[in-house]
Amino acid sequence: MIEEFEKYLLYKEHKSFSTIKTYSRCIRQFINWYYNTKSKDISRLDRKTINGYKEYLIVVEKKKAQTINVRLCALVMLSKFFYYKNPPKNYIVRKKYKNVN
Repeated sequence: MIEEFEKYLLYKEHKSFSTIKTYSRCIRQFINWYYNTKSKDISRLDRKTINGYKEYLIVVEKKKAQTINVRLCALVMLSKFFYYKNPPKNYIVRKKYKNVN
């Protein structure tokens, strides 16, 4: 899954190699936490799970705000990746249109 996520970041989100490396590391750390606490397969992220992870980073790991923000940004990208892989059946892709003069 991580390799697919990295390809998604590179080709769909146009992220730099350093950003991809950072997000991959953050997602690996999140997955380790997730499997240790939830013991089930990750297929989507919900607000309760993300808030639990954020609380873990603050209380247990005692991470700085900047580190927590980077990890949460990585989770946002992971959520977008899951949505990209399994869009709802009635999902319409939003396009940017040129302004009409």
